[in-house]
Amino acid sequence: MQGADVDEACEIVGLAFADNPSTLAVAGDRTSALRIMRAGVRIAKFDRPCSCALVASDARRAVGVLNAAEWPGCQMSMREKIPSAFAMIRIMGVALPRMLKLIGARAGHDPRERHWHVGPIGVHPAAQGRGVGKALLNAFLAMADEHRSPAFLETDVDKNVELYEKFGFEVVGEEKILGISNRFMWRAASTRGRIA
Repeated sequence: MQGADVDEACEIVGLAFADNPSTLAVAGDRTSALRIMRAGVRIAKFDRPCSCALVASDARRAVGVLNAAEWPGCQMSMREKIPSAFAMIRIMGVALPRMLKLIGARAGHDPRERHWHVGPIGVHPAAQGRGVGKALLNAFLAMADEHRSPAFLETDVDKNVELYEKFGFEVVGEEKILGISNRFMWRAASTRGRIA
């Protein structure tokens, strides 16, 4: 991802996650969820120096984005949290306690060993169902496999569990956070070919 792609990537994630169960549990409504994801993903993911992002585009614009960060940089350090605190308070408003609960609970499942933490993966609603997310994940996992690195992600969408299992991920944990079932999935380092 190039610097010029960040605005489009944030918009894609905002749109893709506006109806996400955990995002709605944090934000309370779709309009707030869109605003929070659009602004929050920039600070918490794309603006971080450890962020590795892939962008899928058609002939006109970006249609999908995948973010990942390598352990131990996959969780924000206190050094990163302090400068971003005021921006996150402004973005989150009254939803901040719920977001902190979600982030803290998910961070507790993060493996304490070398891995790539994948997420978010977002596809513009107009491009969903065309294999964009699969192509992004395939490309990223091919790179992870070249480096013989395992991958980890979390999902709160039931149909995504089956999708990620097709890519070699296995559910290694589950926790209900803010009333939403979150699954934590691990994919061992692989040397297999790409998934179709």
